[in-house]
Amino acid sequence: MTADALAWESSRGVPRTRADAAVGSLLLHPVQLDRSGPAVPWERAATELLDDVLDDVGPRPRGSVELLGVIEQHGLTGHGGAHVPTAAKWRRALRAGGPLTVVANGAESEPLSAKDSTLLQQRPHLVLDGLALTAEALGACRAVVWLHGADAPTRTAVLAAVAERRAARVAEPVLEVVTGPTHYLAGESSAIAQALRGGPTLPTARRRASTDPDAPRTLVQNVETLARLALLARGYPPAPTMLLTVLTGTSREVLEVTRGTPLVDVLRMTGVLRGRPPKAVLLGGFGGVWVSWQDAERLTFDEERLRAVGLSVGAGVVAPLSAGACGLAETAAIADYLASMSARQCGPCLFGLPALAEGVRLLAAGTASRRDRLQVRADLRAVAGRGACHHPDGATRLITSALRVFELDLDQHAHGRACAGSAEITLPVPAGAR
Repeated sequence: MTADALAWESSRGVPRTRADAAVGSLLLHPVQLDRSGPAVPWERAATELLDDVLDDVGPRPRGSVELLGVIEQHGLTGHGGAHVPTAAKWRRALRAGGPLTVVANGAESEPLSAKDSTLLQQRPHLVLDGLALTAEALGACRAVVWLHGADAPTRTAVLAAVAERRAARVAEPVLEVVTGPTHYLAGESSAIAQALRGGPTLPTARRRASTDPDAPRTLVQNVETLARLALLARGYPPAPTMLLTVLTGTSREVLEVTRGTPLVDVLRMTGVLRGRPPKAVLLGGFGGVWVSWQDAERLTFDEERLRAVGLSVGAGVVAPLSAGACGLAETAAIADYLASMSARQCGPCLFGLPALAEGVRLLAAGTASRRDRLQVRADLRAVAGRGACHHPDGATRLITSALRVFELDLDQHAHGRACAGSAEITLPVPAGAR
């Protein structure tokens, strides 16, 4: 099956067969959604029932520590954004001795992303199988599906799947479904861990490590990672695919592409290239990076190759910027939103992000003095890598890439010649504190 066929088929509304999904992919079919908000497909999407899973891929084996070798052999990584090797996370969990909670993280706090919600709505049992396998293999005392507070459709799908498994008396650990708050940081792994221990849903200091060998442990894994694990454990080869959320002028489109597919092919499939080519592409979401169109034309969706040139698909978000839009104005809106979503636990979050948001706003408005322009770069150096959590790093990464990619626009704005699109924000940026 070609990349185009795997990703999109001849008709968007026609799902692939369940057998196709079983042997080489995760999604049953692509979906179209509103440009913002919960992942509610425009057309009713298929949902895989428990009997379908048993018929197509067979029952799951019981989880054991031998799975670690399978994971390592096939190079399974996380798919929530950081792409950390799964085997490394399992080894860290096994080294400690305290009670372990394993979490299937389906809280897509990145506003543009919808791949995890779509996967949970289409194939919830595959994710739950992966969660149960992990809990059994690592001897966890608790297994939790963690969802975003605003994602009611996905919660409904997951609860129905859990009920179906209980009715079928599936032998597995008790699977809990917990809904977190509606906040950008609600899907951050340390925030989840703290919330499940009864604390606030806020990230903890990234360098803080417990010296107590019996302290509670929490292993958080993205739902896509767990779905892939469920197939690997059954003996299926790794699906050579990536799940993406592509923002178009009218919708978000969640699809699955073969690894190595050129970015231009994906944008062509989703209709983005029907008019003028985009000015740039935002890769990885609000905490990602801007890529000029000249560079984006040469990219393929292969995480290793992207990282080799300092890029990443992150949480699978691809957001083209229309030719007439102002990249500085879009970045200012995102920076303001990220500042409003800070944990407010350290200086970089509490003071640095608002200062950066204001600085980029002045750049976009064309009212920044030379001192203001220098201050933005000084603030970037002061904030990057110094936050108690990684939230400020996403903002500095985004702004740094904007100053590079939109350098010509920056010069024009500084001389009073703002972009024609400066007054209109084309990306669906939540209002935040604006």
